[in-house]
Amino acid sequence: MSDSPNSDSPNSDRHGSDPRSSDGLGSDEHIPGPHRLAVAIATYNGERFIGQQLESILEQTRLPDEIVVSDDQSSDDTVAIAEAMLRGPCEAAGITLRIIEHDTPAGAAANFAHALAHTTAEVVALADQDDWWLPHKLETLAAHFDALPELVMVHSDADLVDAEGEKTGLRVLQSLRMTTTERINLVTGRGIRALVRRNLVTGQTALIRRELIETAGSIPAGFVHDEWWALVAASQDGLLLDPRVFQHYRQHEGNEIGADKSGLQRLRERFSEPQSAFRARHRIRHEGLGAYLNSPQWSGSDEAARLLRGRMSHYDWQATLPSARLARVAPVLWRYLTGDYHRFRRGLFDALRDLVQPGH
Repeated sequence: MSDSPNSDSPNSDRHGSDPRSSDGLGSDEHIPGPHRLAVAIATYNGERFIGQQLESILEQTRLPDEIVVSDDQSSDDTVAIAEAMLRGPCEAAGITLRIIEHDTPAGAAANFAHALAHTTAEVVALADQDDWWLPHKLETLAAHFDALPELVMVHSDADLVDAEGEKTGLRVLQSLRMTTTERINLVTGRGIRALVRRNLVTGQTALIRRELIETAGSIPAGFVHDEWWALVAASQDGLLLDPRVFQHYRQHEGNEIGADKSGLQRLRERFSEPQSAFRARHRIRHEGLGAYLNSPQWSGSDEAARLLRGRMSHYDWQATLPSARLARVAPVLWRYLTGDYHRFRRGLFDALRDLVQPGH
């Protein structure tokens, strides 16, 4: 692999008012802040769109102090485009640049982890190769870390656009069908109450504090990298949602993980998944989660431990449901009335899912 850094020269940071104010947003007035800021970009055959993303990063009102591009053996001109677009402007602005090429294919999660491992700044913004950012993204989201010392991860909303860059009329949080309660919990720093039910954090909208990667440890089987980091951040009461839009999230045929499926498509997939496959998937995830809860790395709150263990207990119970749909009615109804489906899953949606999913 190649690693070609430039000299390091920090830029000024800026600071906003407490984002946990009554409107959940914060002020547009900023003062200088102390944190060095990096952008970590994971790339793979991204020549079609990467230019627009890199241009948007270089046009930020708060430039990063370093940029790391980790390429997963692209067979197109992705690396050449990144080198041509970034080298000169980074040298002129005093931004440290590292472009790293893998010796063997790593996959999306490992590629992002590799990019993060080569950053040195205290706060790191995750960047997808095919999106593009609004000019004030870094300035505004980085300011939250100045206002909230306990914050380890902040994420936001994004406009969904098609392959040509045209808005679809939908935003990421809309596509997730985020409830009012989930939104309030995420905006007010009580994210564990939302994420114990399901993942609601889109990694490429996020900025993270470096210490999160250390406390989160290795990513357990069954989890996506940003999903795991968000869950660990929420367990420490260190996750915050800024519900404004700071970027365009491009949906196209090459997305490894996308948000372009319709509600009907998702409904059909989830309700038709066999119970055996559903249980196996969650069993793998909970093995890793349980190991983390029992490890010296765990530093979450008592509430987080109680909720996460309650979630695992609920899924252990779910695994005992009979194959015959009619025989599931009474136990599912009882658990629904006790509030388990609302605490640990998506309420009525998942209660119905447990009733209608095929047994095998």
